[in-house]
Parts: sequence; structure tokens; C-alpha cells
Amino acid sequence: MRCLEYERFEAEVDKSLKKLGELTTLQLEIFRSRNYDSFMRMDKNLELAVGEKERTIGALRQHAKEHKCQPTMDPKFVDAK
Repeated sequence: MRCLEYERFEAEVDKSLKKLGELTTLQLEIFRSRNYDSFMRMDKNLELAVGEKERTIGALRQHAKEHKCQPTMDPKFVDAK
């Protein structure tokens, strides 16, 4: 059975992980250029992106747990704290 809401949550997780990867790569480039002011600003953006990632994964897990729309989902993922 296909759950459109689950797919929407999956897309949000994918988007937030992609953003996190891009920001991390950019922060590494900034660090290597020794632009420490930009590095600290980027650090705040990265911190916000990690929070966004945690919220999107939490929403996906909560939906899967409550809706039980993914019978093959690993319980370690759904029940993880």
C-alpha cells in the first residue's frame, strides 16, 4: 500500500539531509580558507539545519509508528529515541 503522506515525509528528510551535506561542504571550504567570521556564521546555519533534519526524521518516524503504513520498516528506526 502506498502512503502519500509517508512519501511527503521521506521527501522532506531527503531535502534536509541534502541541505545538511551542502552546508557541511561549504563550511569545510570556508574553514580551509581561514575565513573565521564566515565560518562562525555558517556554523549557526549548520546548527539550524541539524535541527531541521532532526524534526523531519522525527516526523517521518512518528507518522510510520502511528499510521503503520510501512510494514517492512525496521522497528529500530521507528522506535529509536
